[in-house]
Amino acid sequence: MTALLRAAALVLGTGYVLAFFSESVFWSVWRAEDALAGRALTWLLYSLFGYLTLAVIRHFRLRDWQELLLAGAFFGWVCEGVYAMTVFGDPSMPFPLTIVWTALAWHATLSLLIGWYALGLALRHADLRAVSLLSLGIGLFWGIWALGWLAEAPPVVVPPLDFLLHASATTAGLAAAHLAIAAGAPDRYAPSRLGVGLAGLVVVAFFTVVTVPAVPMAILVLPPLIGLLWLMARRIRARRREGSLLAQFATPIQVRNLAALALIPITASAVYGPASFALPPLGFVHPLF
Repeated sequence: MTALLRAAALVLGTGYVLAFFSESVFWSVWRAEDALAGRALTWLLYSLFGYLTLAVIRHFRLRDWQELLLAGAFFGWVCEGVYAMTVFGDPSMPFPLTIVWTALAWHATLSLLIGWYALGLALRHADLRAVSLLSLGIGLFWGIWALGWLAEAPPVVVPPLDFLLHASATTAGLAAAHLAIAAGAPDRYAPSRLGVGLAGLVVVAFFTVVTVPAVPMAILVLPPLIGLLWLMARRIRARRREGSLLAQFATPIQVRNLAALALIPITASAVYGPASFALPPLGFVHPLF
């Protein structure tokens, strides 16, 4: 029972971290169509992605941030290829550019590499400056990115106080999620073959029944991409007998470092609040588009 609770904490914590950066930061604000039930379901879906991503890290013995990008590509392509289906083209960007955006440029890099890995290590660092600087950077990025939604038609804009409340509440969840990850003992994590098989079956079934009928070209694009990742990761695994970067999470989180996460909503709001008044609601070009 203890092992099951640890695994649940690790997977749900990882799922929240991935959802925070992939959804809360991406959409930036609490939108009119958002609902708590929808956010909860999104969290569970990202927990499924997180479970499989953790299994990839563990099975292929990925040990550093460069190798973690392979797991990030897997996470991004499953998320945006199987479920969101934007890998195969989007009204805002043509294929094949969508292979990279947002699967690799956002999910793999920001959500997994920075939000889950780098921030997780910074929270364990003895020096408070590591997590403080990272939190400032995340907050600055969030504030600038959020201003890009003014370019939508109609523009997506909320009062600065609402922005601060949303950013603060979701960031508090981020702190709790990293604590849950720590409680889940990542360094001892060993997913069962049955669990991974069932989770993988859910993804394959959705891809077969929903994704391919909706976007037929998916069958020609996604399996080769995943196959390429498998070949690259298998070569890494063949060079090592054991171990993965999950061992780096054995060090406990420095509780005082959690307070530095408050710099994320504070910095994001300091950017978004004044600029949302100064910039025109339409015609502003998103900084990353």
